[in-house]
Amino acid sequence: MKEITKEKAVEHIGIGIAKIVGNYSEYALLINACDVSANRYENKTDSTHLSTTQNIPPALRLDHEIEVTYSNENLVKAYKNDVLKKVLENYIIASVSLVDGILEDLYEILLKSEQSELSESEIEKKVNSSWRNDSLLKYLTDEDALNLKEPNGFEMEYRETFIRYYELRIIRHAIVHSSGKITDRDYARLQSYENETVNERKGMAIIKSPLINGDNEIILTINHILSIRKYLDRFLMYFFTSLNQKETE
Repeated sequence: MKEITKEKAVEHIGIGIAKIVGNYSEYALLINACDVSANRYENKTDSTHLSTTQNIPPALRLDHEIEVTYSNENLVKAYKNDVLKKVLENYIIASVSLVDGILEDLYEILLKSEQSELSESEIEKKVNSSWRNDSLLKYLTDEDALNLKEPNGFEMEYRETFIRYYELRIIRHAIVHSSGKITDRDYARLQSYENETVNERKGMAIIKSPLINGDNEIILTINHILSIRKYLDRFLMYFFTSLNQKETE
């Protein structure tokens, strides 16, 4: 790999790690807002009804507008459950999408610098196929491509590192496309990822975690979000360290 390529790639991943931190900080404020709001309405002594639509200007109201109102009791339940759940789900969606973008942009940086013979359309096609058939993983690790190695201090090969991230992409897909329930097809994929995992780390497979209940539904708590935040930081640090270390190491 050219030294200039390495410098660009390492800088890009470093910026990506900072984005992961910033993204969580914004969602931490939303989580806090849920807690503050729930406590506020729980402690109110007067009877309050809040409408979600009453302040919409007439010109922006729907032809079939439905008035939705919440009592104090319902507001407490909403902020402690439904609204908080939506915040946690959106954190997963935003975080995985953010990392997708960081790695796709990394792929583009590497291709433009290392394979200058490729046209813009050829590079775009490759980047758009980053997650198909392990395309990005193969480019990073194949001997006839970048041939990156497991970074020092990380006891996990590239393939297994990607598997853990593929699992999170399945979680995001379930939240977006199937109301938080993992399809049979994707559950089979999670099982195959567990089977690929070495015995001493099978406990790290998402299929073994409390993120998924017995009905294949995704269950999110704040601690789950914090675990995913930590994993995504380590995932990007894996690339940062691998790209930054000397090729002879």
